[in-house]
Amino acid sequence: MAENNEWNNYPTESRVIIALKESNGMSLKDLSERLNISKMAVLKHLQTLESRHIVERRIAKKNIGRPYYTFHLLQSSSSALGSSSEMILCSLLDFLSANGNKEMVIKFLRERYNKIEAYYMDSLKFKKGRERVEELARLRFLEDYLPELKKIGKDKFELLEYNCPIYAISSKFGEACVLEQKLFENVLKMEVNTAHTQVNGHGTCRFLIGKSKNSSLDQ
Repeated sequence: MAENNEWNNYPTESRVIIALKESNGMSLKDLSERLNISKMAVLKHLQTLESRHIVERRIAKKNIGRPYYTFHLLQSSSSALGSSSEMILCSLLDFLSANGNKEMVIKFLRERYNKIEAYYMDSLKFKKGRERVEELARLRFLEDYLPELKKIGKDKFELLEYNCPIYAISSKFGEACVLEQKLFENVLKMEVNTAHTQVNGHGTCRFLIGKSKNSSLDQ
């Protein structure tokens, strides 16, 4: 999982969702082995997720032997780890937008990211090189984005985020995703490309981070 081994720090329910996002459906046995907990413990969490319409079970047939169940995330599960307060905020933003105040919503999002950028900058100011990227991943972990950081080449990294706490907002206001990409570029002083996002129907938000042509990774 993540290079800093944060996988084991995630709540079990979150780990179930992440495991299913990484697959095209898993059996109870597969999930038990993936999470290193008993099948009964996994089933308890799966039943909770089923009751919330986040996970569904499907019958898988074998050529020989009894059929068995596999578990899959439902299409709407991108916001599975979101909070009720996030939904209330989204309703407020919808109201403002519907009443001719879309520019106010955009201004709000920009001011929000400016504050986050200042916070990130302060946390990264004594970091250099790879430490900057690792610190960003740590900050995103604290904010429940459930990140996974991988080194994919010389001065190149892949940052996967399995949860999007602002999914309810970014699904309606694409500007949030654009601002997030710019946020990463500004605080890392590196080139950041968004390969895909949960808003666009993927299981994760994927950022490709590389050394900027105009800067040094060790600055």
